[in-house]
Amino acid sequence: MSEQDTIRLEGFAEQLKSSKIFCVGSSSNLPQLVRSRLSCIDTEVGYRGRKVLCVQEGSMSMSWLLRIKWDALFVIKDSIDLRLALTYIVSAQKPIRVVWADGEPSNVFISQMEKQEQTTLLGFSTNAPQQSYWNGIFWTHDVIVEDLENPLSRRLGQSTLAKYNLRSVLKEIKASEVGLVWSSIRESDKHGSLYWFDPNEGAPQESLYSLKEAADILRNVADSIASIK
Repeated sequence: MSEQDTIRLEGFAEQLKSSKIFCVGSSSNLPQLVRSRLSCIDTEVGYRGRKVLCVQEGSMSMSWLLRIKWDALFVIKDSIDLRLALTYIVSAQKPIRVVWADGEPSNVFISQMEKQEQTTLLGFSTNAPQQSYWNGIFWTHDVIVEDLENPLSRRLGQSTLAKYNLRSVLKEIKASEVGLVWSSIRESDKHGSLYWFDPNEGAPQESLYSLKEAADILRNVADSIASIK
């Protein structure tokens, strides 16, 4: 491959609000990545609206999520829990940010989400997503080429992926401690492109819930459940 054929990475500059994005990383680096992306979205929407956490039953322990202030939290065990979460999301004040912890929501959930305006979905896992509905996928700087080839090949196509020279890109990514992102957000080509991004962007603000704040959240969730007929 000639030097002219190699595609150079640019910095990612698109806003994330009203998109479906997924974060991938090791268990040690994933929390910071998720917090920074969520903080960027909070800034983009001016901290307005609601922020919702959905956790699937049996998900790995993620106590760090409880250091983020949520307006509602749902543990998804079955279709009834899923319906409760969707009911809240549909009726809650917009813009709304929904974080789906440790995996990917079902197509049923996504089809309902896509009917809502000003709704952002953020999923995350230690493994790359399998579903095609994601608009952007963010990886931490410690990702290895073997974990990138399959998900990127399915999205970019093998011939385009080869032009990025992944091994060289990852060497630079690791040295600079920046992240890698595939994005189709506002791209003219539906296959999207690769970019680098600053994983520290957003300077997330964290704090533990006070007892009053925790009580208010639980009360709001209880009220939303009670209103469902």
